[in-house]
Amino acid sequence: MEYTEKVFREAMRLYPPAWTIGRQAITDYKVDKYVIPAGSIILMSQYVMHHDSRYFSDPDLFYPDRWTKEAKLQLPRFSYFPFGGGIRGCIGEPFAWMEGILLIATLCQQWKMHHDPDHKVGLKPLITLRPKYGMRMNLEHRK
Repeated sequence: MEYTEKVFREAMRLYPPAWTIGRQAITDYKVDKYVIPAGSIILMSQYVMHHDSRYFSDPDLFYPDRWTKEAKLQLPRFSYFPFGGGIRGCIGEPFAWMEGILLIATLCQQWKMHHDPDHKVGLKPLITLRPKYGMRMNLEHRK
């Protein structure tokens, strides 16, 4: 299910479930020539990083084949972090990868799915990133 993992990884790059995360600086923290004062709230956006052309060529293109083993190893830390990272990363990440890959594979065994071309897709960034108008699909049962 190597390709299924690539599809899931690419979907998580384009549409991470949490599009931004916040942290609070507990002490003054220097980043290059800037100082982040203690108590400041810092927002880091997975959505923005995952669409950055410095890390992903054609960042708005759904391209699962970009996820070769070599490409994954060459990415800088935190250029791809759909589940957060570090000591505050999502504890359920390994389970989510397994569940997502198995779910995609199971659904695709039974159904061919096509996005309804007349249905507008928009983003609704709340705590999680979700489709603003839902995601209308045309399903075709596999025989």
